[in-house]
Amino acid sequence: MSEQLAPLLFWLIVLIPVGVFVRQIQQVRNGVRGKAKGTALFFCFSFVPVLAYALAFLALVGVEEVTKHAMIGEGFSRMLFPVIGIGAVEVLLLTGIFAIVVNFLRPAKKITSRH
Repeated sequence: MSEQLAPLLFWLIVLIPVGVFVRQIQQVRNGVRGKAKGTALFFCFSFVPVLAYALAFLALVGVEEVTKHAMIGEGFSRMLFPVIGIGAVEVLLLTGIFAIVVNFLRPAKKITSRH
C-alpha cells in the first residue's frame, strides 16, 4: 500500500502550494491580508504538507521499531529525502516568487461602514 501512497503524497506536496499561492494572492489583492502577513501565511500553509510527510514517515518508522513489523516498504523510505528536499525547495522558491508578485500588487481598499 505504501508504494501507491508515496506518489500521491508527492503530488499533494507539489500541488497544495500552488493552490495556496492562488488563494493568498486573492486575499492580498482583496485587501483581506497585508503583504507581509500574506507571505508569511503562504510559507506556513505551503510547508505543512512537507512537514506532515516527514512526520508520517517518522511515525511509521517508530511503529516499526516498536512492533518489529515493517509498516513501510524500502521504496517508500528511499523517497523520504528527495521528496522532502523537492518540497522544501519548491516552497522556498514559491515564497520568493510570492513576495515579488505581492510587492507589485495594489491591494483593494478595505470597505469601512460609517454609522
